[in-house]
Amino acid sequence: MSKLKGWVAAFFFSIAGALVLGLSSVWLNIERMDLAYDLNKLEKELASRTALAAKLELERNNLISPYRLKRLASVYGLVPVGPGQMRIMTGQDKAPDK
Repeated sequence: MSKLKGWVAAFFFSIAGALVLGLSSVWLNIERMDLAYDLNKLEKELASRTALAAKLELERNNLISPYRLKRLASVYGLVPVGPGQMRIMTGQDKAPDK
């Protein structure tokens, strides 16, 4: 009888162990899928931000292009400075502490 109880206990422990291993395997697969989803989302966000940075750099380069600035200067009546017309402004000295 004692031998039968030992086998029954071993059987139930092996079933419980198999159940725990199966559940942990399913849980790990779910976590892996969640991580893959998050990684995919982050890769898309990185690609979007990279594309936006490239577009903004192109827009900046267009805005500061010499041809555009020359055209805008002629629209607003601006001309290059002549000799003696340029003055260099320096920052004011700090006010004395009181």
